[in-house]
Amino acid sequence: MSTKYESRNTKYVFETVTKSIEETQQFGERLGALLQAGDVVALIGELGSGKTTCIQGIAKGLGINPGVVKSPTFVLLRDYSGGRVGMIHVDGYRLEGEGQAVWLDVEWMFSTRKVTVIEWADRVAGCLPEDYVELRFTHKTTNQRVITAIPHGPCAAELVARLRTEGTQNKF
Repeated sequence: MSTKYESRNTKYVFETVTKSIEETQQFGERLGALLQAGDVVALIGELGSGKTTCIQGIAKGLGINPGVVKSPTFVLLRDYSGGRVGMIHVDGYRLEGEGQAVWLDVEWMFSTRKVTVIEWADRVAGCLPEDYVELRFTHKTTNQRVITAIPHGPCAAELVARLRTEGTQNKF
């Protein structure tokens, strides 16, 4: 019997507050350094909450030039290589549910050879794999963001536990 990791089980949830764009990128970089091929990160938050900024940090942690990372809102998907692991960056903002996401080639999108990060993941929740890390972004003040990491699945729980350990050692 496998353990179900749900957002209601706070034992597995990790939360941090970032106070600037740089700190949000640093958080992403720490996460990116922990990610392995096949990992999926689902980002959820309102406009301007730091999702793309965090993904730029994730890219840096993967060894990808963060300067090339842009929100793929109008192309829906970008594929970055050049790091220790490649990254597929999906933006679900313009999608109206899982039905529209299916034509994105879900098998390729969730490649076992790359990390997949999805902005506006709540719009394509039905397409997400069983094991992924959910990152929720909330405005606390003008410059501060609350980032909550919620694991879904055993691999994600291990990843969030490692992120929590890193976070307590490298407090913002």
